[in-house]
Amino acid sequence: MRTRLAIVVPVQGAEVFEAALAHLGGVEARWIRYEDEAGIGDSVRQALEEVDAVFFAGPMPLDRCRHLLPEGMPVGVARLGPIDLALALLRAREQGLPLVPASVDTFEEQVAEEFARELGLPPRATRVLPYGPDQEVEEIVAFHLEARRRHGTHYAVTGRSRVYSRLMAELDVPVLRSVPVVASIRSAMNEVVLRAVSARHSNLRFATAVYRLLEESGLYEAGVERVNTLRMFFDAPAFAEAWVEARGDQSVLVFAHKGLLEEITRSWTSVPLLEEVRARLGVRMAVGFGVGESARDSVRHAEMAVRRAMEEGGDTGFLMTEDGLVIGPMGQAEEEPPRYAFKTDEAGLRELARRAGLGVTTLSRLVGLERRLLGAAASAEEIGQALKVTAPSGRRIMRLLRESGLAAPVGMAQPNKRGRPKTLYRLDIVGKLDTP
Repeated sequence: MRTRLAIVVPVQGAEVFEAALAHLGGVEARWIRYEDEAGIGDSVRQALEEVDAVFFAGPMPLDRCRHLLPEGMPVGVARLGPIDLALALLRAREQGLPLVPASVDTFEEQVAEEFARELGLPPRATRVLPYGPDQEVEEIVAFHLEARRRHGTHYAVTGRSRVYSRLMAELDVPVLRSVPVVASIRSAMNEVVLRAVSARHSNLRFATAVYRLLEESGLYEAGVERVNTLRMFFDAPAFAEAWVEARGDQSVLVFAHKGLLEEITRSWTSVPLLEEVRARLGVRMAVGFGVGESARDSVRHAEMAVRRAMEEGGDTGFLMTEDGLVIGPMGQAEEEPPRYAFKTDEAGLRELARRAGLGVTTLSRLVGLERRLLGAAASAEEIGQALKVTAPSGRRIMRLLRESGLAAPVGMAQPNKRGRPKTLYRLDIVGKLDTP
């Protein structure tokens, strides 16, 4: 099955992304080309209904569309890295330009400083304006013009197409356009495609819902309630693709793929049919959802979750994930956000996860990890290992945390003499949750 990938790129420079995709198999591309990032929202919104993942040409179009992206949608972005800056400096040298001073936007300061050290240049000779989600074209252009006026820069390097056009007209020194190279774009595309495939496989894992009646009815009444409840589940369009059966403990079991239950519960925030059962039959129910690697695991997790819902008094649901995290209580979409086993009444968790571009479960586990670290710093690899994800996924998570202000670099560590130093980060999620 081919992965449907939306690729959001500027018209100018789109050929680089086309070349990157040329040798990436198993992908059906949906191209969204734009002249201005401000006008891509409608096109991306329409594409989201038809694709498995989205790839952005840079952080700016991603930030313009972040609020549109559904939770859990695999998202990739082409970012300017060390090799792209190296190529820009090489083009400057080919033109006979002194390498410093120069002005650079979009790149991280750390990247520019590392290159300066490698080339034996003064570390601050390159004036750098790192990318920021709220940057306007005027601000970036003004930065380059001011760098030219105050520091006598010999050229400018920009990663923004509109800035490039402006500087070509207003700056009296060469302007070099920097775009990610084909190899780095292909690598980032491959990563998001693999995450889309992984998400598809994850959605095919087993999931179970257990709806348990709580009323202590007589033998006849209980039987009638089960029959009526079972009929409601068979008649519900949402459960048309699920296996539904009555059990002897006044409960109904719904067995399906994870993707189906995740969809009808609105990403585990609401409980389908709960209010309808209450209104039509006048009975209360406790609901448990379980996800597992096997059918047995999913049923076992659902039964543990339903017991947790019963402790709450019913008319609610809980979810137990593959790794044992319990999330709830779940109700209607208008009710309070779910709580988590390690922290209750956390109203801002879902909103914070949305802003960071992470899943609620991932952010929940990061909160637990932050508390275990007790303020200690850790590398992106160590955080990835704690979350039981791959090293690239760990670095991606850390990048999203940094961009959303939920983690900050606090130093460097070199585990062995031959390895490259690793940046250490301190998580700051709990503080953001506790802030009104």
